[in-house]
Amino acid sequence: MSTKRDKRKKAEKKRQNQIKNSQSKELSQFEIEKGLKELFNPTRLTTPTSINDDILEICRKISDLEPFFLEIEPEAWSRQSCCDLNVEEYIKLNGGQILCGYKVWYNKPKYIELERHAIWSKDGIYKDITFNAEGEENILFVPDVPEKQNTLEDNKVKIRWGKDIKTRQLIKHHEHFESLIPIQQMSKEACWNTMLTYEQWADGQRMSNMQIMKI
Repeated sequence: MSTKRDKRKKAEKKRQNQIKNSQSKELSQFEIEKGLKELFNPTRLTTPTSINDDILEICRKISDLEPFFLEIEPEAWSRQSCCDLNVEEYIKLNGGQILCGYKVWYNKPKYIELERHAIWSKDGIYKDITFNAEGEENILFVPDVPEKQNTLEDNKVKIRWGKDIKTRQLIKHHEHFESLIPIQQMSKEACWNTMLTYEQWADGQRMSNMQIMKI
């Protein structure tokens, strides 16, 4: 009996050492570059098609409110990457209020990214009027806690989740690289006056498609 126990202890110790070694193993430069390209590939990092337990887990770290899918319905004048300003303008025209939270991006099955976002709401109706330059037609949205639903300034820009050790290491490398890039904060007025409108973006997409068809 003692021999069997000793074997089990050795096997368990070996397993724990393997886990420890895998956690401490540093990624090579090649692994980092390759891994980051795969992780943030826009054809892979998209709106999830369904809500699984991993998505629910990270969303519940934000608030107790359930995430929900929402079709994107951009206005011709809506500006790229100006979701809160778009909602403010829409409120001037239609009433209602701003609802802040996060839209969910998913590179299944290992990486989830929450990006702060604002949508319009009124009488239980929700609308996303900000287009995605990636061409997404719907989003998965999770509202923030009530005290953080009125302004994006209270929200972190992005929240990232990795399912395994390697993905979490890649996230750390990515966030380190981000920290080295100086951020130039534009005023709301500058953003509104310089960012592409949906109409301009859509015209550009049509022109690109026509050029492709001619080739």
